[in-house]
Amino acid sequence: MILLIQNIEDYNNDFRVSLQAFYGGERILVPDIFDKKPELIREVDKKFVAHIDDRRIDIDMYSVSDEGVETQVCGTSVPVDGDCHDKAMVRNPLKLAIYNMLSEYTGRVLPWGSLTGIRPTKIAVAGMESGLSQQEIIQGYQDIYGTSYEKAELAAAVACKEKKIINSVAEEDEYCLYIGIPFCPTRCLYCSFTSYPIARYESKVGAYIDALEKEMSYVAEAYSRKKLISIYIGGGTPSSISAQHMDRLCGLVEKYFDMAHIREFTIEAGRPDSTTYDKLQVMKKHGVTRISINPQTMNEDTLRTIGRAHTPGQTVDAMGLARKAGFDNINMDLIVGLPGEDVTSVENTLRQVKELSPESLTVHTLAIKRAAYLNMEMDKYRDTLKDDIDSQLAVVTRTAAEMGLAPYYLYRQKNMTGNLENVGYSKDGMECLYNILIMEERTDIIGLGAGSSSKLVVRPGHDGVTQGTRIDRIENCKSVDDYIARIDEMIERKKAGFIWD
Repeated sequence: MILLIQNIEDYNNDFRVSLQAFYGGERILVPDIFDKKPELIREVDKKFVAHIDDRRIDIDMYSVSDEGVETQVCGTSVPVDGDCHDKAMVRNPLKLAIYNMLSEYTGRVLPWGSLTGIRPTKIAVAGMESGLSQQEIIQGYQDIYGTSYEKAELAAAVACKEKKIINSVAEEDEYCLYIGIPFCPTRCLYCSFTSYPIARYESKVGAYIDALEKEMSYVAEAYSRKKLISIYIGGGTPSSISAQHMDRLCGLVEKYFDMAHIREFTIEAGRPDSTTYDKLQVMKKHGVTRISINPQTMNEDTLRTIGRAHTPGQTVDAMGLARKAGFDNINMDLIVGLPGEDVTSVENTLRQVKELSPESLTVHTLAIKRAAYLNMEMDKYRDTLKDDIDSQLAVVTRTAAEMGLAPYYLYRQKNMTGNLENVGYSKDGMECLYNILIMEERTDIIGLGAGSSSKLVVRPGHDGVTQGTRIDRIENCKSVDDYIARIDEMIERKKAGFIWD
């Protein structure tokens, strides 16, 4: 347990994420907690002290013995020339200094250095827009954030792909739609998403789609001034609902929204065992252009461990059915770092995936989320989590290239194994527009359904914004039952949040 002491709160989050990058899973406390729970003081084994003023920032790290004896183990200072509250000036040098201090002390080198944000490619895109060369951007990642050359090069390469696609979008006049289907056959070991077992909620799917229809009707009218260019139906597992419900859902999308400007329509078909031919035919009939079949791994023992009911053979069958239904843009989701898996396991998965020849591949590094069963039962799985994640990702990068797939989007999550990243690879021209736009936050993305979030890009001249942009979020409630019962409230939230001239 780490005690965080700071004389100024401005950089509280920066201190926390920097510590979590090296000490993932450890609880970080501030002194005030001891007023309520004095017994916690006995559990503190590290102390991180920051003193900030307009001349410098002093950081000291102490180890704390069981008897409460403190021993300084490392420290650093960052000069400040002026206002210590100027985050634009102070934040990056401060985080880099902390990273270097903790890296030297722990002996760990993090490939992304001091970068802790979930959208590292935004830095490269901004650099490109300001006229920097590819090499200058790569050097900037290394100098400012301490990233490895390989990660800096990856971010710059992804940004090049993204920029070409972003340039094709009329950002202020176009928008994307996300529809959440929060039902799943079962809950996976690593999952923290809003999802409900379809076996128990099957009788409520009709009422859920009724509520979705009301939300669709309002949003379609409110956004009629903009062009809808991308639809993404995710979850949960959208294919867990019946073909009849899928037919109705897609029909309502066509009924309420102008489909004339749609560039892509994605449905996460999801688990291979719920991806049936009749559902695929429904999707194709309604103009779905891209689907995702998500085995996560092709190792059967791992599938059982993580709570998946399908087999590798069913993944092969689902891909065959999708091809038979006429789909020529199929993504497959994989996860590296799953319990019990090492480089050999990942190589086995990729060998089978390569034979299936998907048009895109989304590879996630395992993130251990607070609400996931994996985190709650960590003592059971800790020894099965391997430490060769960088090597596993290297195998992915090599195999993707052999498949003719290039990286086109990248993002990170909290509590990722190895402090690494998720990468989307695709054939040229098969990049997912929605994935890029939700990462780069350049257009409004309107979320419908339980657990969904709308992200509105508020530009200068709107709602008090004078420079840059602001992202406003409008959240829907997570519970299916609440969403159905409170759908009018969800619509009112959107009415209150939508900003027009």
